Amino acid sequence: MRKWDRVVMRFDKVLWPFLFCVILFCPTTPVAKEMVVASTSLAGAIAKAAGAKEVRVITPGEMRHPPEYDLRPSDLLKFEGADIVVYGGYERMVQKLLETSKNRNILAIQIDTETSPENLMNQVRKISKILGTEKERQVWEKNFVERLKLLQKKISPYSGRKAVVHRFAQPFAQWAGLSIVQMISPGELTPKVVAEAIAKKPELVVDILHFPIAKVIAENAKCRYIQVINFPGVENTKSLEDIFEYNSTQLINVFR
Repeated sequence: MRKWDRVVMRFDKVLWPFLFCVILFCPTTPVAKEMVVASTSLAGAIAKAAGAKEVRVITPGEMRHPPEYDLRPSDLLKFEGADIVVYGGYERMVQKLLETSKNRNILAIQIDTETSPENLMNQVRKISKILGTEKERQVWEKNFVERLKLLQKKISPYSGRKAVVHRFAQPFAQWAGLSIVQMISPGELTPKVVAEAIAKKPELVVDILHFPIAKVIAENAKCRYIQVINFPGVENTKSLEDIFEYNSTQLINVFR
């Protein structure tokens, strides 16, 4: 056997396996760190506040009631390169989402999406610990608290106003300092409930844009009516701060 042939054979036996391992375990395209798949725009806003560098939201932003969305085959592309999946637990897509995450070895994190400032900050802390983005989270939290203080000052003239409130709008109503005289839930709006709400002479009815049910109370009580949001999307809202900004604006405008 010629010397050159021996060199080629040695290359085939030794170097090719080595190069294969380099290609396999050291891809030329780096995998994105801190990349999150979020079930809804609210879960996505929480992940973004936590310091995620990239957030892919499954539910279309224009959808009025995001929990009703179901996972589609085209959505599977959003899982490519993901570190974690964040979800609320009430979404129609939950089972498919968890199965997809498990099959791709992606960590699935369930969060509490109740929209009080305190809970939102707790959920942001939870995600930031997993992502290792504590510094980014601290900066966000400081700005978030300061912005909410400014908003509360703007809406302070309406504190104490008597309000009938949709159950899903309760966190905002409490944060805004409204006096909740009655809370109503989907499926409970019977004539008796409507009559009881009217008898309490509310000055305002606070409904939820994603699942409105209470306009009939405002019409019969002849009082003001607003719809607030929990999921960003409407009027280009994107962040947790935007939720409070939008809802505060609704409250201010209705009393002008």
